[in-house]
Amino acid sequence: MKLKRFLLIYFLVVLAGVFCFSCIDQSYDLEKLSGKMELFGNSISVPIGTTTIYLDSVVGNLTQDSGSLTVKDGVYVFEFAGSMDMSGLTSALGDFSLAAVDPIMTTTPLYDASLVLWTPYDIPPSVYNYTDNSSMTLPDFSTDLIAVDSVDLSNCIVRIILRSEGLGGPKLKESLNVRFIPQGAVADYFYNGQKIDEWSLGMGDTIDLEVRRLRLAKGSNSLEITQDVTLNIRESGDVTALEPIQTMMYLEMSFVNPLDYEVVYGKVNYSMSGNAEPINFNALGDVLNDNVVLSFYNPQIVLTTESNLGVPILFNLDLGTSNSVTGESRKLNDANFVMTPAGSPQEMRQNRFVIDKTNGTGELFKINPDQITMAYNFATDVASAQNHFVSKNTQTTMNYSMQIPLQFGSDLSIGMGSTMELSLDSQEFLEDQEDLTVGLNLNVKNRIPLNLKLRLTALDADSVALFAVSSGDIKAAAPIDPATGFATGFSQTSTQISLSPAHTSLFKRTNKMRVEFLITASDQNPFVTVQPSDYIELAVGLQMEGGLVVDFKSED
Repeated sequence: MKLKRFLLIYFLVVLAGVFCFSCIDQSYDLEKLSGKMELFGNSISVPIGTTTIYLDSVVGNLTQDSGSLTVKDGVYVFEFAGSMDMSGLTSALGDFSLAAVDPIMTTTPLYDASLVLWTPYDIPPSVYNYTDNSSMTLPDFSTDLIAVDSVDLSNCIVRIILRSEGLGGPKLKESLNVRFIPQGAVADYFYNGQKIDEWSLGMGDTIDLEVRRLRLAKGSNSLEITQDVTLNIRESGDVTALEPIQTMMYLEMSFVNPLDYEVVYGKVNYSMSGNAEPINFNALGDVLNDNVVLSFYNPQIVLTTESNLGVPILFNLDLGTSNSVTGESRKLNDANFVMTPAGSPQEMRQNRFVIDKTNGTGELFKINPDQITMAYNFATDVASAQNHFVSKNTQTTMNYSMQIPLQFGSDLSIGMGSTMELSLDSQEFLEDQEDLTVGLNLNVKNRIPLNLKLRLTALDADSVALFAVSSGDIKAAAPIDPATGFATGFSQTSTQISLSPAHTSLFKRTNKMRVEFLITASDQNPFVTVQPSDYIELAVGLQMEGGLVVDFKSED
């Protein structure tokens, strides 16, 4: 009864002043006065409670199963990251191997000693010239995966051995020389690390050559080598025919090691699909319980690839969201990209693709999703005129990062709230009032760049809801920086909510009030950005019209 005592004392002080400065009428009987008096005959507004809600206290405590809510440059950002499984591609390319090449033996007829009368026979001194060709057929290295044009080989050694049949003599090796001349440009030959266009051997010699590249375009499928053979006998007896036969030179040519490659050039035809791990997206969590639309202005998904693959890739991201409660789902629009290939086998080419509101990312979240799924498809661009190449140590990675800043679009509708303790005893204050019209006077200080609508729910001592009332739309968004969407200050506004007699009666049992703000978009800017320091401050006053009746006798 403290308030009544205060009002009674206030009234008596005023009344005493009246008696001190007025004439006293002895016929006026105080005993006959009524115990009830009406104070403040027109209206009174009594403050009953205040509350301040900082956005950080609502948003900053949210947690995520996958990803995190961080603050970057003063902006709340939901962040998620992961990778796409590219092992299917690297495995397919890693399983590619070159077929084996069969060895060859070439015979070249030399001096014909089949008609000599005796052996050994000293071949007469002279210069004898012979010409022949060797051809080593190469297999078709192409597979369903790669139509091979050329190959850079790894540790590929070709061994050439010369031996004779029917010839001898102390100077056979010095007298017989073979000059080898590769035909065409099918292979690149190296000797002692130096590229060579021809080489020579004496009879009985062996040479190991490194073949670093094979060019198989335009139907080239063999190694063609011309042998110019010179038998230069200076003195009789240097070279002899050992048997009365057609003497011969044998050339053996073979690959010492199984054929291995460093890089294969040609058209690659491959496609694959996969799925990334789904993201459980709680977003604003309990804040969304009564929401209508969650409108993020510009969520971004950034795809990054790094690869030494020399193949242009057509890539499609099939990203979707779903709400398990409502059954609604949304899909991303037009997320098709071309991964630029590496320029050389030594380069690790990076690609970066940004998917944003132009691809419809904002629409994905308007259904208040609780799960984000990502499927992907990619295929090599066989129609590209650019040549393809695949390295033996192909490395390809694809990662994604998703950033959802709390920048809200024009159709946002989101709720947040707080419980406010009342600063007076409503039951004591209003228990004797019968004809009083009661309302709530709301003073709002808004540092959030969004408009508001208020809903107040009266609660009794056990937090049981007694009644609820709502304000109209309060166009009181904080002033906005159009470039960033940040609030640059605060706005202040007042509004009133009238209580019906039924509500007034229930208000007598009210101990606290739950304050809920329905936040809607501002028409000041296409988007707004909220910060942890943004807040809403509400002061609630009890507005009474018709005078407050106080019964002084009840104070005895």
